[in-house]
Amino acid sequence: MRSAGWLFFFYFFVGLTLGQGADAKKLLETIATRYEKSKAILLEGTITTITNTTKSPSAETKVVTVFSLVFQKPNRFKLVLKDGQGQIQQVFVSDGSNAFLEFPILKQVVKRPAPKEGLPIPGGEILSGSLKEQLAKVKEAKIVGEEKIGQRKAKVIKVVTEDRTTAFLWVAEDLLWQTKVTIEGKRLASSSAQKGQTNPFAEAMRQATITQTISFTKIAFNPQLPANAFAYKPPSGYKVIENLETRSKPKP
Repeated sequence: MRSAGWLFFFYFFVGLTLGQGADAKKLLETIATRYEKSKAILLEGTITTITNTTKSPSAETKVVTVFSLVFQKPNRFKLVLKDGQGQIQQVFVSDGSNAFLEFPILKQVVKRPAPKEGLPIPGGEILSGSLKEQLAKVKEAKIVGEEKIGQRKAKVIKVVTEDRTTAFLWVAEDLLWQTKVTIEGKRLASSSAQKGQTNPFAEAMRQATITQTISFTKIAFNPQLPANAFAYKPPSGYKVIENLETRSKPKP
């Protein structure tokens, strides 16, 4: 699946820890409780990923992804990712029995059994409401200021993960409206090496710095959903398969 905006969710909500700052802790726990108690949630927003490399600091790459997600516990969801021009990049749907992952660029749909619960994507914990366990591991959390997000006055919380990654969260009305994290590629490469994973892009990864900002434009708990909210029919001409088939280049 395109890493687009889920890179942040993976490193923040899967690696978070909690410790100092009673006010920051209370805010994060309130958010976790609210998500956990909801039976369904609707989220919309944008993910902005900026990549810089040490070889060419001025050659900045910026990718904007627009997303919409509706999730109904325990395992029904629809996630749509679009590029900045509104073109669909990926669609991921679960009707509770089967899950469908659509790849428009390949005109293929991967069909597999639906997960028993949650979202089977990096960072799915925040979207499925399973935050209590993650927040129990937070190492540092501190309110460092206030800023406006749209028309909302938000508290800015600085958090530090176990691997010393620093992230910022903008919280208003007991909701998370924006997140920002900067990740050093060399840390990702080292982590992969320690786990014994072979990554052909390790060297390029070491030279990259990734800053990702996720802004939520809409958050709704327990929304009224139509009966066909999670129905899925592959587009005409798409091939439904169990494993993705990549197109190999023709031999000269």
